[in-house]
Amino acid sequence: QGPTLILAPTSVCMNWLAEALHFAPTLKVQQFGTGDRQKVIEQAAEFDVIVCSYGLLQTESELLIAKQWNMIVADEAQAIKNGLTKRSQAAMALQADFKLITTGTPIENHLGELWNLFHFINPGLLGSLKKFNERYAQAIENNKDHATQQRLKKLLRPFILRRLKNDVLTELPAKT
Repeated sequence: QGPTLILAPTSVCMNWLAEALHFAPTLKVQQFGTGDRQKVIEQAAEFDVIVCSYGLLQTESELLIAKQWNMIVADEAQAIKNGLTKRSQAAMALQADFKLITTGTPIENHLGELWNLFHFINPGLLGSLKKFNERYAQAIENNKDHATQQRLKKLLRPFILRRLKNDVLTELPAKT
């Protein structure tokens, strides 16, 4: 239906290229950053997958924001969980018909990080940040309100695929 943008840490971008070549050889997958960047984005169409680092998202945000993407995948999306950063603001400005995030650490400091990730993939689901804080974050973080925590968990459950390390242990590469 249109081009796909993969956002990932620089250290993971080459893995995306290799895995796409292996599992989806009919796609035209390319690393964003080499050659004429503007031309790459302008000409991106069906079957094109552009793999972009979070660093380039920030520096080339105007170019990436100008494109209507069919799909955006934000791998290791904890990189955009802080809504006050330029990186996160650039990600939020991207336009796509479908967005997906993967992350092993959606919350490290406070529930506002979870709100920001859901604001990226499903704006409005959790309301404004102010309303989210009033409805959920304050009760959960300040008062340890278990009932409110369960309500939030029930709301988000259909959108989360959670696997534990034991579930994927055989798929993980050996430690180096």
